[in-house]
Amino acid sequence: MKVFFIFFLFAIPCISFCQLEHSVSLGPDLSIPSKENLGTATPVSIGGSVQYQLKFSTHIAAQLHVGLSRFKGVLGSKVSFIPLRLGLVGYIYRDKIFLNADAGISLYRSPNALPNQSGFGFGAGGGYRQTLQNNQFIQLSGYYNLHKYKGSPYGSPIEYDFNWVNIRLGYGFGFGKPKKIKEE
Repeated sequence: MKVFFIFFLFAIPCISFCQLEHSVSLGPDLSIPSKENLGTATPVSIGGSVQYQLKFSTHIAAQLHVGLSRFKGVLGSKVSFIPLRLGLVGYIYRDKIFLNADAGISLYRSPNALPNQSGFGFGAGGGYRQTLQNNQFIQLSGYYNLHKYKGSPYGSPIEYDFNWVNIRLGYGFGFGKPKKIKEE
């Protein structure tokens, strides 16, 4: 009886989870720094990101976003940000045009500037997704990034807001049971 109960305890959520539509995409990000907080000498850089989406309906999905943006500093040091965020995606027109917003933690790494730390991370943007064949797609999107840091690494309190814009070209694939979209 216990084995039967445990089986249904895990089988029913798994079956429900498998009935939803999932997608994974990865691609390079062109990171355009804000001149006010990363400096006027900071050039545009190339990073990357991975996104996982779990669609609840034809218009709403949860999204997990993990990325990497590296900027070359004034003194030649590299400053890295690794955002780990969870949020929502709203599809405005079919599965093609979307808006997204997510929040979470952002990890900051630098060899000779501020000490390594983490802080609040936020992202918001939108994009276009073109379906290919066999549940594959390409995606062009743009989004704003914010990394907030408060602390007192040298004894006095400091607060930094790093922000930049990413333009992303991603390749992805979907799996699970897709929702039917009515043709207009």
